[in-house]
Amino acid sequence: MEFDGKSAFVMGGTTGIGRAAAELLAERGATVTVFGAPGSADGADPHLPPHLNPILGDGADAAQVEQAIANAARHGKGLDILICSAAIHPYGDAVATSVETWNRVMAVNVGSAFLTAHFGIPELLKRGGGAIVNVASNQGSANNPDVAAYATSKGALLAFTRTLAMDFGSHGIRANSVSPGPIDTPLLRVAAAKLQDGRSLEAIYDEWGTHVPIGRIGQAREMAEVIAFLASPRASYVTGSDYVADGGLLARLGF
Repeated sequence: MEFDGKSAFVMGGTTGIGRAAAELLAERGATVTVFGAPGSADGADPHLPPHLNPILGDGADAAQVEQAIANAARHGKGLDILICSAAIHPYGDAVATSVETWNRVMAVNVGSAFLTAHFGIPELLKRGGGAIVNVASNQGSANNPDVAAYATSKGALLAFTRTLAMDFGSHGIRANSVSPGPIDTPLLRVAAAKLQDGRSLEAIYDEWGTHVPIGRIGQAREMAEVIAFLASPRASYVTGSDYVADGGLLARLGF
């Protein structure tokens, strides 16, 4: 119960890694508010449990995020932890990606983290500090083809996280990021479905896993454990860092 008495806000907490992180923090004692889209990337209903204080909305909308942060602070009698895991992942190079798609990716993948920090940090300061964890991607450091908007947004998120660490470290706020590799989430299932080659999801995952040194696709709960560490007092001297949790993929020559 390392988060007993703590209050957390999870942007993008309705599905995927954000949902797993929210559930783990709640299991360990935190009061958790999740904010995100009403459905997941594959159209599934997230069925959010009420103990997570779910708020549905658009993470790129400043007014909605401001209201959600205020709601979370009331619900938790303050805020200690901010987690941002909101993301969309369209495919395409710089020519194939439309201007509208590019702008939307930046608004969601980077803008939601900015809005979470913009409205959330004043609440952390009221408590004398806290922890921020942004969910980036190993695509922010090395890329596959046709991920122009997504990879750029994740690279920007790495830089933004470092600025938070520099600007607010003296105020007792730590800011770090985690960079997952291929993780079984709705976003990855959409990518698998795009193959349309008749194979099952399990068969596709098995094939993709052969490219990962650890030999398999990761699970959202595994990323939640890294996020929980970075949000906890166990990481009290860790800030401005990016924790790569990709099964060794970035370490593999020829990623």
